[in-house]
Amino acid sequence: MDFNLKADAVLLKSVLHDWSDEDCIKILKCCKEAIIPSKDAGGKIIIIDVVVGSSSEAICQGTQHLVDLNISVLTPGKERDEEEWFKMFTKYKISPVLGFRSIIKE
Repeated sequence: MDFNLKADAVLLKSVLHDWSDEDCIKILKCCKEAIIPSKDAGGKIIIIDVVVGSSSEAICQGTQHLVDLNISVLTPGKERDEEEWFKMFTKYKISPVLGFRSIIKE
């Protein structure tokens, strides 16, 4: 099926941690193609996911590592730290505002 859907923004919540780096790049490319206005014209990809080490709270860091262990056993994915997110796209902003999750905006 060909879904020629277009959007102003794409929101991915707890999606990319299930996939390998290569698959994440493919997913992000498809998302980028689905955004009508260019990034310069206001188009956005918003990701809500774990950024290991992004929280200053010890309980959140422990939870991030436990979720990473769980994900790595069940899927080909992993929880990523800021350096690993940087490998997928270079311009982004990370806001650790949702407990052990963060908002990542490209």
